[in-house]
Amino acid sequence: MRGKAQFFLLCAVLGVVIGWWWTTGRPWPDIDLPVVVTESGQYPDEVSKVGDSIPGSGPTSGNAVATDDSSIPGNAATPYNGMPSTGVVSYHDGIMKVAPSVVSLYATSSSDDATTGTRNPISQGSGVIVNADGVVLTNLHLVEGHDRISVVLSDGRNYPALLIGSDRETDLAVVRVAASNLPYVPLDDAPPLRVGDVVLAIGNPFGVGQTVTQGIVSATHRRVAGGSVWQHFVQIDAAINPGNSGGALINPYGQLVGVNTAVFRGDTGAVGIGFSIPADLLAQVVPQIIEHGSVARGWLGVAVEELSLFPKLARDIGPGAMIKQVLPDSPASRGGLQDMDIVTAINGQPVFNATQLLLAISIEPPGTPVSLTILRGEFISSTMDPAQTTEFETRELTLELGIRPEDPSAVIKPR
Repeated sequence: MRGKAQFFLLCAVLGVVIGWWWTTGRPWPDIDLPVVVTESGQYPDEVSKVGDSIPGSGPTSGNAVATDDSSIPGNAATPYNGMPSTGVVSYHDGIMKVAPSVVSLYATSSSDDATTGTRNPISQGSGVIVNADGVVLTNLHLVEGHDRISVVLSDGRNYPALLIGSDRETDLAVVRVAASNLPYVPLDDAPPLRVGDVVLAIGNPFGVGQTVTQGIVSATHRRVAGGSVWQHFVQIDAAINPGNSGGALINPYGQLVGVNTAVFRGDTGAVGIGFSIPADLLAQVVPQIIEHGSVARGWLGVAVEELSLFPKLARDIGPGAMIKQVLPDSPASRGGLQDMDIVTAINGQPVFNATQLLLAISIEPPGTPVSLTILRGEFISSTMDPAQTTEFETRELTLELGIRPEDPSAVIKPR
């Protein structure tokens, strides 16, 4: 009988000990060193546990290991390009830095149909003030073909706007309103976006008023079928709806990282696939639009194909871009470039694909000399098949860039 009583007493003691450990995460205190708790409810320094410095661990984190906060991925102390990471609980401050600079934009044509009495439809979207003197950045597809443009500021003020320039290749336009001392956002103070970065879209979807949606970067340098080579979009999963076009894409710190321009549509049922023009492209294009009304891009006068279309050649040579056609009397022809030449470097920098070559050419001003490293081989003229040659000669060509035509497809004809 006594043995049973002792057994039950032992079970009771073990239950208390296990319950203490389970609920507090701390071992049973030694009887010769009682745990002291201050009036604030915190353990004094001399008995605090090693994990107390970890955010969220509190004074009862047991035998956790002390960690430098800045080494925890995603912790607010982790720097990224000189800034803390996005370990925040609210995006309010970042949004409030930019929201006053995001406007609603309305455009229509004054040429109503007098015969039927119908009025032209109104194009509705968003814009971003990028200069305190009333310079507003938006999408070209919102204002193209319209002569009546109105800009409504976030505080409700309404101004008529004048189109001062555009760039069809990037679907960007700049309008100006007669106002000064306006809130604005700089174009070039944000670090490049990375896949997984948090982004916030600010605009006026469906005309309901300024709205913020949140998501992440799904992909970078994304091209849409049929789009220009200069439209290397950032793909995001933040909700983008009609009316968001031309609005701001920002990071949690209130920096402009893009301008929202498109959303994946159709009968596919796709959701969460939106596209934004990245800040680095804005910084290249917008100052030219403001100063000149358009963008002057360097031009070679060539049609280019990916070397990957010729698998054997790509394996033998490595990365590069194939010149498929050289326009007569173009900068390329005057500089000695020929059909079927393979460009492997521009100005000493490797060329990995055709898109990279075209972008590298286009960011240089017309009249700029460029150096091309090419491989030239002997091809069978009847087939022009690059797989028919096994011997190439490396050459260095220096060419002076021309001005890219408004519609290059009109001067380079497919063969």
